[in-house]
Amino acid sequence: MYPPLPRSEIELPGGRILSYAEFGRPLGTPVFLFHGTPGSRLIGRLGHNAAADRDLRLIVPDRPGMGRSTFQGGRTILDWVEDISVLTASLGIEKFAIAGIHGGGPHALACALKMPERLLGVAVVSSLAPVRSATTRGMSRLNKLQFRAARSVSPLARLEWAGINIVGQRYPEQLIRKSMAGMPPADEAVFERDEVRDTLVADFNEATTKGGHGVSHELGLMAKPWGFRVEEVTTPVHLWQGELDKSAPVAMGRYLAKALPAAQATFLPEAGHYWYVDHLDQVFGAIVPRPGAPTTLL
Repeated sequence: MYPPLPRSEIELPGGRILSYAEFGRPLGTPVFLFHGTPGSRLIGRLGHNAAADRDLRLIVPDRPGMGRSTFQGGRTILDWVEDISVLTASLGIEKFAIAGIHGGGPHALACALKMPERLLGVAVVSSLAPVRSATTRGMSRLNKLQFRAARSVSPLARLEWAGINIVGQRYPEQLIRKSMAGMPPADEAVFERDEVRDTLVADFNEATTKGGHGVSHELGLMAKPWGFRVEEVTTPVHLWQGELDKSAPVAMGRYLAKALPAAQATFLPEAGHYWYVDHLDQVFGAIVPRPGAPTTLL
């Protein structure tokens, strides 16, 4: 069973609320996990055991407009760095590692660019890359449409995500069926496990609990220039990419692996988007190795 989910929050300068949850060991080495888009702090349940086993303090914040964090109109990906600076200061944390999944990947790269001296390690898993025709090869038609809507017709995109939330809350089985359409076998196998599936659905519903503003705005950020170039991120970054991923296709992983000056990339031929569900121990091990363990990827 996954652990109960206590929630904490801080007030940021300007009055916004930043919500987060903690897992693993309270006195362990701090690791921040940045959830996907859509996503929320609830995804941290999947990393609790791996974090506890490695004596890690796993901290999962809700990004603006998702979960219980206040929406931030006009924000940029780089603005997340300041939110993390305030959160770490409030928690008394100086050094930490970060891992970003899907839409959390660009936010992890922003931190790697702006605060490299504070980072013990950086990982991106099934990460989004700059949205271009070349990087969206292999992406599902639905995901492409959502990016297009978020970039050009944001009011409609907000309504779409609010409507999806209603379906997910009232008819979770229908949401599951829609999510599984076109999934590779590896991802289908993940969704067939009741406890994991329930966590993923809860995470999705929590992401849109305040409506669709946060998700649609963030997808719009991904679809436009990020405010920095991936090539500027010189901090070493561990990257994992499933070659059957339809949400963040392998073309995105290959783009990041080529653009990042110090990428240590692993491509997984039989894996899909949800490879991370069973491999967060490997991800955490790469960015915070056990004492005496090798620092290179297995």
